[in-house]
Amino acid sequence: MTLSSYSNIFSFKDDGTLLAIEELDRETQDVYDLVVVAVDHGSPQGTNITTVRVSITDVNDNAPVFSSDTYSKSVVVKDAKVGEVLLTLSATDKDAGSNAIISYSFSEASSMVALDAETGDITLTSDLSEVIEDTLLTLTATATDHGAPAKSDEAEVLIYFQISSISESVAFENSSYNFKVKENEPEATIVGKVKALTGSPVVTVSYNIKTHEDVFSVDEEGTIKALRPLDKEEEEWNILTIEAIDSRTPPNTAETTVSVQVENVNEAPVFDAEMYKAEIFSITPYKFPVVKVQASDPDVGESSDLVYSLLEPTSLVEVEANTGQIYVLDASSVGNGLFTLHVKATDKHELFTTTKLEFTVKESESDNIVVLSLNQPVFTVEKKIPEIEDSMKKALGLTVKVLTVRAQDGIEMRTILRESTAKTYISFIAMDSSGAVVEATEVKEKLQSNQNTLKAELEKVFGSDLEFKVEDGSGNNSEDSSQVAVIALGVLLAVSIVGLIIVTTVFLVRNKKMKYVDTDKESFNIGRTNIRSSIDSSFQFSSKKEEAKEVEFSNTRESERYSENNTDLKTGNSISAF
Repeated sequence: MTLSSYSNIFSFKDDGTLLAIEELDRETQDVYDLVVVAVDHGSPQGTNITTVRVSITDVNDNAPVFSSDTYSKSVVVKDAKVGEVLLTLSATDKDAGSNAIISYSFSEASSMVALDAETGDITLTSDLSEVIEDTLLTLTATATDHGAPAKSDEAEVLIYFQISSISESVAFENSSYNFKVKENEPEATIVGKVKALTGSPVVTVSYNIKTHEDVFSVDEEGTIKALRPLDKEEEEWNILTIEAIDSRTPPNTAETTVSVQVENVNEAPVFDAEMYKAEIFSITPYKFPVVKVQASDPDVGESSDLVYSLLEPTSLVEVEANTGQIYVLDASSVGNGLFTLHVKATDKHELFTTTKLEFTVKESESDNIVVLSLNQPVFTVEKKIPEIEDSMKKALGLTVKVLTVRAQDGIEMRTILRESTAKTYISFIAMDSSGAVVEATEVKEKLQSNQNTLKAELEKVFGSDLEFKVEDGSGNNSEDSSQVAVIALGVLLAVSIVGLIIVTTVFLVRNKKMKYVDTDKESFNIGRTNIRSSIDSSFQFSSKKEEAKEVEFSNTRESERYSENNTDLKTGNSISAF
């Protein structure tokens, strides 16, 4: 035999005994109609179907439940009448039969009121002549079923006997409330508490929030809580309407206005990206803008007060403190490879955040770098790089891009005093009208042939006492070459001293005036210097040699200093300077 219904609750044994395989609850379902199918083992197979009804009998497994935990009533003594029904208690029981029959009683007898065991009516049994002041009668009522064993429930009964009549209403202690709460406090943070009065100790009050229900809540005690962390930048003021409802029949209501101000808590700045990347060549010009880091301050109106700085000291790049623009200082001194730096954004309250900055430096195949020395302090030259490039373009007819600027003593620009030695070396490349890099030998020839014109143009920038000189060597910088240069210069210095003695002797013997003529080329030590270079625009150039690669510099913003060769620059978190 098998079941075609309720097979998850009932089953048959082989001998036809019906079993309940799950717990049965009469309060959930009291009758089950089972369809039983009987099948024999003959051939052909025979079947028969019948219906079996299973009725679930009740056991006393549920206690009575009062409709309210508290029943209350206010009575004016002079208006009270003996036998008047003051309250009616009500309880229910889910069981059936005698298990559901309920009787009501007081835990202690009272001389003033009586409780009907069957109906739950509470009637006045005293004329209240002995009541001379406001009196609160507190009783405990019990609802008991007739099951075995019996089960029961309790409720509180409050009857307030008043000597004189008072207005039956509810009102808040204050017509409005003002609270403050700090932003970002956790969920369920207490904002404040409101209170409504009923004028009667037996009348209770419940509260309801009518606005901003998704942000705040109010409990039965009038305590207002935040449902989530608040953000001043999102909304500083929240105006709530709280309603009080008393327990009278019909109920009375009252409303009050609650203003909640969200107070600011300083929050750390946030960068737009967790990492910024850039690629540059070793001949990337001085102060070439490579990438711009950007952070915002969650605090209202304070993003403009952020200060940017580098966590690690480096001669490769620098960051503009008030904008976050990253400029190349000296890409030639670090060699090729991947360099990781960290930029910090700090707000005016000294809270800060950091982001990672990755630079890939690639060696350039171009060695057409020319070095020019000026009898001017490095800090003066650095400020006039655009004017220098313009003057050289007018004199040579070539576009000039300054790559590095260094002092005679090789100390970095940012670490020297303003009164440092008045000699500065500028390394640069020159390009023709097509953007191709002009070879260093050709540039030097133009410098020599246009020396007077260049001097006149540079004097417009620095004054009539300007002197300049074309130096030997390229702009490449390496530690090994610098050491060799130092040794070579030391040997040359010793030889020069000996030669000077011989020349002096010959001079005295022959009594002839000799003029020492400086060549227009001189070896210099470029390897031991830390270079600082600057440019604000993008440009593109290619070598005239067939094997040279085209090199292009891309920037993140529009340039102001090299407009004649600029391309439009695009802002981004990752750019390349080629």
